[in-house]
Order: sequence, then structure tokens, then C-alpha cells
Amino acid sequence: MQNCGIGWQNVLLPAALSGNGVSGLPVTNLQNQQGAASLAWRVAAGGTGWSADVKAALGSVQSIRAISLHRTNLTTAATWRIQIRNGTTVTFDQAASANIQNGQCLRILGTPVSGDSLEITVWDASNPDGFISIPLAYAGPLWQPVRNYSSESTESLTVGQQSTTTLSGSEFVDARYVQRGLSIAHQSYGDADAVVLRQIQRVAATGQNILFVPDPSVCASALAQTALFGRLSGSDLSNPFGPADRHAQTLTLTERL
Repeated sequence: MQNCGIGWQNVLLPAALSGNGVSGLPVTNLQNQQGAASLAWRVAAGGTGWSADVKAALGSVQSIRAISLHRTNLTTAATWRIQIRNGTTVTFDQAASANIQNGQCLRILGTPVSGDSLEITVWDASNPDGFISIPLAYAGPLWQPVRNYSSESTESLTVGQQSTTTLSGSEFVDARYVQRGLSIAHQSYGDADAVVLRQIQRVAATGQNILFVPDPSVCASALAQTALFGRLSGSDLSNPFGPADRHAQTLTLTERL
């Protein structure tokens, strides 16, 4: 097991994006912070082996360790390919099953890969919707604190629904959304960790989504099952252990819908 990872430097946001997409839902929609399908990047079905393909010119050499897609309509049959280039040199190229869980998929690289461009291609020819919808994506570094989070951390599930009861007592439920949340309790951040935490929370305060990976070393399907991408806020940073190099703080992360 590895210490948890936080992705907060999303290199896709300032990048020059190009790729296919339907009119009104272009690939540049990946640069907004909304997880709604109505504001997503959408690629309509067309021909055998049709795919969603995005190319990102990063402007300068960036370090990339985590790549993820969120709030998608991808099925369990989906596959994807990730290519990272540094100039004309291919520094990473791998295709595999997307291992979709909770409408998301993640790839955590064993070590960071440097590159000035990134290409993500997704295939899902059997998708019953007749299109691929990808609202949110992350690519960039993954910061890990020196020590891991506490066992006091919890996960919540908010169910958005409206229930109507008839005169006879029958109940009809209109299910609208399911939103995951994490309370990430940490009791032993170091001084150096605290510096990064302040930077992360300043970025999160602008409305930018933050990626949290409880254990970057697990398999791809487990990554997609446990990771969360959304709005982050933090409680007060305290120093409960006196002069020791240990600080406590609880972060609250809510899935972006």
C-alpha cells in the first residue's frame, strides 16, 4: 500500500486541446469544472471502431503521473490509449481496458513521465447511448504526503431523490443523482506537507476540481472504484503534538456533478 495521492495541478486546463466532437459539445469542454453531461465533451457514433480522441499541447515540458476521466457514460467494454510525447520522442504509450467503475477510469504511472504533449483515445463501440460523453478529465502530477491518512477517515453517499406517496400509500421515487463524499482525516502531516496543503486549498478555493486517490498502488479497477474527483475544502490546520513535526487537518472532498 502506498500513501494517498492528491492531483491538483491539472495540465489539461491551460493546454491547447484539439480533437473530434459534436457541435456545441467540443473537446474544450474538458477545461470547465462541471461534471454535467450537458457541458461535457461528446463524440457521436460513426463507423466501425469510432473513438473519442483528444490531443493536448502542454506548452512546456510537464511531469505526468496520473491520467483520469470522470462522470463518463463509458461501459465496461471501453478501452483507452494514453500517449505522452516530449518533442518527437514518445515517452509513454500504452493501451488497455479502461476498467470503468463509477463512470470513471484512472491510470497511475509507476514513476512520473515528462512530456510536452498528451493524447488520450477512447474506444467504446458498443455504447448503447450511441455516443461517448466525457465531462471531466485530469492529467498531471500526484502529490503524496510523507505519512498516510488516518483510519478515522469516512466516506459518505448523498442520494438526490424526490419521493411521492399516493393516497393509498404507494411510493414513487424519482432518482436524480448519487454523489460520493470523503472526509479525509490526517493527523501527521509534516511541515513540508503543510506548505503544499496550503497551495492545494488555494487552488481548490477557485472552484478547480481535485483528484484524490486513497492508494495509488492498487489495480486499475480498484483505482476507479475508490478515487474521487471534485470540490475540496479543509478544516483548520492544527499542531496537536507540540514541537513535533506533525500537523492535523481534515479535508472534505465532494464529487463534482
